[in-house]
Amino acid sequence: MIIINLFNIGWKRKITRKELAKAIGVSPTTITKITKGEHIDVKLSTLEKLCDFFECSIHDILIDVKN
Repeated sequence: MIIINLFNIGWKRKITRKELAKAIGVSPTTITKITKGEHIDVKLSTLEKLCDFFECSIHDILIDVKN
């Protein structure tokens, strides 16, 4: 199973989930679900926006967790 872990990038900026959502053009609910691990079907474009915003690689936020 692959999970999205935004805490790996250390939230380099002091920003709320709501501010992050606005900055990358998604709903605050989407960011909340991602950070809680509830959002299963995340669009690739959303992951790209997160990486652009945090200036990181997709490999920095995706983790392969063995069952």
